[in-house]
Amino acid sequence: MSGIHSYFTHKLLRMTERINVLLSKETDIYFNVALENYLLSSYGKNSREEFSNKAPLLFFWRNSPCVIVGRNQNVWSECNLENIKMDKVNIVRRFTGGGAVYQDLGNSCFTFISPADNYSFEANCNIICSAVGDLIGEKCSPSGRNDLCVNGLKFSGTAFRVLPNAALHHGTLLININKGSLDKYLTPDKSKLEKHNVQSIKSRVTNLAHFKPDITAENVFDAIVEKAVEFYGAKSTKDDAWIFGDKVLDTKSFNKRFEFGNIHLCLDINKNVVERVWIFSDCLNAEFIQVLIEKLNVSPLEYKAEAFVKVLDTIEFPNCQAMISEIKDWVGSILA
Repeated sequence: MSGIHSYFTHKLLRMTERINVLLSKETDIYFNVALENYLLSSYGKNSREEFSNKAPLLFFWRNSPCVIVGRNQNVWSECNLENIKMDKVNIVRRFTGGGAVYQDLGNSCFTFISPADNYSFEANCNIICSAVGDLIGEKCSPSGRNDLCVNGLKFSGTAFRVLPNAALHHGTLLININKGSLDKYLTPDKSKLEKHNVQSIKSRVTNLAHFKPDITAENVFDAIVEKAVEFYGAKSTKDDAWIFGDKVLDTKSFNKRFEFGNIHLCLDINKNVVERVWIFSDCLNAEFIQVLIEKLNVSPLEYKAEAFVKVLDTIEFPNCQAMISEIKDWVGSILA
């Protein structure tokens, strides 16, 4: 996508910084949530001294039809699971609080990740509101705990998560979402609707396309990047596809449903070397999945089935040999 760049700043709060822009080519919610969580947790592993000099990150992503629930929500009361299952809509629990949301390709997501010491929820909201406001020619402003509104109607819901060294602030951007799906898949507490004096979810939200019919996700991304550049004082250098710092990444993902659960395998590849492996799964044996992730990330792997199988052969986990065997056969077929 043109216009999504890597930016280099001169100064941010007395520190030399770069601001990096990452655009996900995937529209799979499981992949994007896993990637977002990895970006935050890997930033958070740095010591406070090291991390203070790390670049802020602006991550853009979009998802095929899905429902995302807050970290501590009751899925059964917040979602119409019958409709979700009938329409084969993906459902996932995110790592931040807040309410359930429906997303499709008419929605876009933004994520700010920065050192905890430099994190500003207000500044990030102002960047979004200023960018969107200039784009559609209407005044946009924060409202309530975590909404961004135009003419009193919500176009973005946001949430945040703060680790000791790193902070994440993310949100939705309703560009041209199917509003009818909001009431079809979401069943919020009636008191929440009454609070806003509305009868349905769709009646309190708006699409940005209502104000600018020809608006696109690319328009919105570029406008936000421009405002972020103004805030951080950046200069730009252009690159393509995935941009994270000055390193171009090729990310591949594979998915398979086993009897023991779904395995979503994501590989971060640089010059035919797998530098990072992510696994997202609903397997009940969470410890086993964690062992898989740890073993496959001990060191970079050649992008060949043999390299993965060699690592999998070293895993010893109680009562899981059959699962390991199935995964080996699968990896052998997809990386052959």
